[in-house]
Formats: sequence, C-alpha cells, structure tokens
Amino acid sequence: MVKVKLKFSKFLALLLVLCFTFFTVQVASSQQLPLHKNQFKTSAPETAKYKLASDLLPEIGIAARYDMHFDHLMGMLVGNGDDFQLYARFRKMFVREIGWKHFKDAYAARLEVDFSEDELKELLNLSKRPVMKKLLQSEFKAYSDTSKQRFKMGFDLWEKYQEGKIDLPSD
Repeated sequence: MVKVKLKFSKFLALLLVLCFTFFTVQVASSQQLPLHKNQFKTSAPETAKYKLASDLLPEIGIAARYDMHFDHLMGMLVGNGDDFQLYARFRKMFVREIGWKHFKDAYAARLEVDFSEDELKELLNLSKRPVMKKLLQSEFKAYSDTSKQRFKMGFDLWEKYQEGKIDLPSD
C-alpha cells in the first residue's frame, strides 16, 4: 500500500511539475521585452546585436547545456534512480516540448539588452580563444560526466524527503 502511495505521489509530482513548466513556457512566450527609447520596433533577429548574441550562445555552450538541466528534474521524479534509458527518453520529450529551441530567442534578446555591441563582440572573440574553449568544454564534460550521479542523488533525495527523513529548510 505504501509503495502504491509513493508511486502515485511521484506521478502527481511529475504531473504538477509538467503543468508548471508548460504554464511558464506559455507565460514567457506571451510576454514581450520592454523597448528602450533607442531601440526600434523591429523584430529582434533583424539587429546586429541580436545576431552577435545568437552567435555567442552556442559558442559558450549555453545552447548545449540548457537541455541537460532537465536531468535534475528527472532524477527526482522518474524511475528508481538507475533507469538511464528511461531518462534519455524523458529528456528527448522535454527537449522537444520545452527545450532550448523554445527559449533561444529570449536568451539572445536578454544578451542584446544587457550588453553593448562592442561587449558582445568581445565576448564572442573571447569564447573563440583556445584556452576559453578548453575551459567551456571542460565544464560541459564535467557536467556530462556527473549526469548518472545526479540522477541517482536526485532520486535518493526525493525518496528521503517523501519518507520524512529530510525536511525542507526554513525560510
């Protein structure tokens, strides 16, 4: 009976997270970034700054890492902490439904607002330097290498929380 309740609570938690995620995607896609007084009312992809920002994101690895962050969610809510084929299938679903392609324009627009054209050029040049590329690739590899451990730890954490062995921190 306890196992059935545990499985059902996992299912409800996953359903709740998916609902919140889809709601967030809907809200984010329906909102516009505020226009600055020196910004024309053209679509973002038409500006040189937007092009620089769009080119920068894959260079620094944000595009590749974005979809990998679903691992944390799946590690807590799906399977027994060791079903990596199931996780891979769920990641593909998350990527398809709420992945990077849905947010790349928002990320580029944020960079466009926060950085000048010269700063974006400098960042793009810096991202192409061999030692910076090596650092970014190393961080990406470390994240990938620890994926299975995160799955297992996320599942174990969720189990301990559900069993009352771990409490939420106070405000």
